Amino acid sequence: MKRVSISEIVKKPSILDSVDDVIEVVNKKTNEVKGVFISAKDLPYVKDMIEELEYRRWLKRNKKGLKASYKELSGIFDEAIVELGERL
Repeated sequence: MKRVSISEIVKKPSILDSVDDVIEVVNKKTNEVKGVFISAKDLPYVKDMIEELEYRRWLKRNKKGLKASYKELSGIFDEAIVELGERL
């Protein structure tokens, strides 16, 4: 894995065009990893992982709403089954 600083990418964005490896994007001042860059040719290998990450982020953002709607809808299916049973 190669390490490239944010400032290097800002100065010369074409660095990312010639990447054949995974790159760790770092802040050279703090030595903190800010992200990881993968080449588009490697996308099929990590596509499932990206979808899982997107789902987990979506779930985290919507957790409150999902809990509220669950409380509102709890018992609705039981009521519907009872009503269908009565009609049959």
